[in-house]
Amino acid sequence: MAKEVEINVQPIFSTPLLAFMVPDHATINQTLRRAVLDHEASTPATPDYEVVGWSSPHDLSMLDWAGAELKRLFDPVVQVATQVTEYSDRVPGQAGNRPEWQVAEVWANVQRKGGSNAAHPHPGSFWSGVYYVDVGEISDDGKHGGALQLFDPRGCLPRMLAPYLRYAMPELHDAGKNISLTPTTGQCVLFPGWLYHAVGVYTGDKPRISVAFNLEPILRK
Repeated sequence: MAKEVEINVQPIFSTPLLAFMVPDHATINQTLRRAVLDHEASTPATPDYEVVGWSSPHDLSMLDWAGAELKRLFDPVVQVATQVTEYSDRVPGQAGNRPEWQVAEVWANVQRKGGSNAAHPHPGSFWSGVYYVDVGEISDDGKHGGALQLFDPRGCLPRMLAPYLRYAMPELHDAGKNISLTPTTGQCVLFPGWLYHAVGVYTGDKPRISVAFNLEPILRK
C-alpha cells in the first residue's frame, strides 16, 4: 500500500499586483473626467505607436491642467507604495525602512470604440500603475473588451514545452499565460514597471478614461 507523502508546495517568483479602490473616487472622478475630456477636445494626442486612442504627454504637465483632484488621487497611491516597499540590505542603516514616493510621470488615456494599448513595460520605474476614471462599458462578460492584460514575465515557455500539461495547483494555472483584469471605475492598480501589460481592444460607445503613472522613490542623503 502506497504511503501518503507530505508535500510542501511553495509557489515562487511571485509578481505583485496591487488593486484597491481610491477613497472618495466619485468626487475625484467627476472633476477628472471633465478635465480629461476637455483636454482631449483641445489638444492633439501625443504620438505613441503603442496607443490606439488619445494620450497626453508622459511627463508631469497633467498635474497642472487636471487640477487639485489629480493631486488628491495620489495621496492614497503614494501611501500604498510606501506600505509595500522597503529599503534593501544594500542601503546602510536603512534596511527595512520604507522610502517615500513621488510621481515621476503621469498621463491620461482615452479609448473610444476600437481603441487599445499594445503590450509594453515602463522601463526605469519600480512601481507603475493605472487609475480608472471611467471604465465606459467594460463588463465582466468581456463583451466590449478593454480589459487590462498582464503577461507572465517568464514568457510562454511553460506552455510551449508541454502544452498538454499544467500544474495541479490552481494558483499555478496561469503559468505561461496572460491574465485579464476587468477594471472598475475608481479602482487603482499598481504593478512592477517591468511587467508587460496591454489594453484589449475596446468596443464600447462610451469613452474609457484612465490615468497612467510611474512612481519613483525620494532618496535622501
